[in-house]
Amino acid sequence: MRNFDEENEIDLIEEDIPIVNEPIFQWISFGDEQYHYNFLDDISMLRHDSIYFEEEDNSRLFRVPRIQLGLSSSREKPQNIQKYLQKRTIPIQNQQFDLRLPHIKVTQLRNMNICHEYFINEFGLQDSQKNTNSVDILIGRLFRQNKDIIPIDIVLPEDRVISRIHCKIVCNDYFRKDQKLDPLHAKVLKLIQIPSIIKFRISQFLEKPKIVQIQDLGSICGTYLRILKQKPCLLQKDQKFSVGSATWFNIVFNHTYDSKLKQRDPEWFSIIKHLISLKQSQKHEIHMNENQPLPFEPLDSIKNLTVSDLYKKLSEYQIPILVVKLQGQGVDNNKSLNLFIGNTETDTTDFFVGRGAENNIKINSNTISRKQCRIKYSQKYPGWIINDGLEDRESANGTWINLQTAEQSEKKIESNLIQIQHNDEIKISDFILKVELFKGTKQGNGHIINQFLHD
Repeated sequence: MRNFDEENEIDLIEEDIPIVNEPIFQWISFGDEQYHYNFLDDISMLRHDSIYFEEEDNSRLFRVPRIQLGLSSSREKPQNIQKYLQKRTIPIQNQQFDLRLPHIKVTQLRNMNICHEYFINEFGLQDSQKNTNSVDILIGRLFRQNKDIIPIDIVLPEDRVISRIHCKIVCNDYFRKDQKLDPLHAKVLKLIQIPSIIKFRISQFLEKPKIVQIQDLGSICGTYLRILKQKPCLLQKDQKFSVGSATWFNIVFNHTYDSKLKQRDPEWFSIIKHLISLKQSQKHEIHMNENQPLPFEPLDSIKNLTVSDLYKKLSEYQIPILVVKLQGQGVDNNKSLNLFIGNTETDTTDFFVGRGAENNIKINSNTISRKQCRIKYSQKYPGWIINDGLEDRESANGTWINLQTAEQSEKKIESNLIQIQHNDEIKISDFILKVELFKGTKQGNGHIINQFLHD
């Protein structure tokens, strides 16, 4: 399989970034009959490693736009990098940096002889050597195909599994550029009556920094976000997770509680019993809070169905079901498929994954913690969730979610844009980057507009 850095067959041009505040003032000036800009909606988005070995006694929601690729052939991969290689005509001037203004700090945490820190402001990465047009912060290893082209902002050390253009941080909107009131718009604001709630929303839109996002660009080894011990990640079908040095798992089936569906009946028990009795790689390990034998033997009508058909039948019932497939180091191949059964009225107790024999899923690897991560069905969300480690202690090497789905990873295509939060950690091969978001203390144009609207 060819590295996508060498596939330059499609010439794509990066789209211009729109000025976000112009439609708002058009809406204010002319009314929402001509301009409808949905700035009042709240924005909601989602939410391996340098390896440490553990001692034996040591325990250690989002709306994301789907990228429209429009490719005519599976070989024409969107990992194409031509759109990031168009040379800039005016050099980036970003040597002056004011920590009082909104900024983003990126720190390399592991596998480095020294601690590297990078600072991003509204003009891009401070002291970036990039000489191309991309407004996003590109991360990858040293680009050697053309010595005159420098597309990367944050250059990681040489590692063949890291792509030359691996992922990018999208943060242009975070800084709210061009927040200056046009004189005409200022007059319109004084003449028309605007409800106070609208004034508040406009001031919020202009003053508060927007979101920061990250996107994998069809890399070889993937880009991962750390799962936290105290903040659950809502599980979805086709997600990929990484634990330890070389162990991962996919969500192959995810069914949540629905009171409108059927209750358990003999057929449901028959399906579960049949999944247990399948041979070799298709056999399912069953995990449930109720330790009781299954009362029904598989029905003849069930025995001839495929595993996919069995999953479809399980989705007809109100019982929450999650199926996880493990692969890699320390995984027993005969126990790679694990089916979790949730409760309909209460949360399940935690199902544990780890090195210890007491876990629901045991992974025999020293790079896996005794309690690596925990999975449960939660009525609060509702849905299946995952947390790292224990409630009071994280795992040694972390539990990480791949930005790409299993399908995106297999096809080496771009991931969805995923929102990142303050103190999030990103893993690329053995390198970990910590991202910190700072609003700043200095009064900028957004603050001036905020004061004007509240006078």
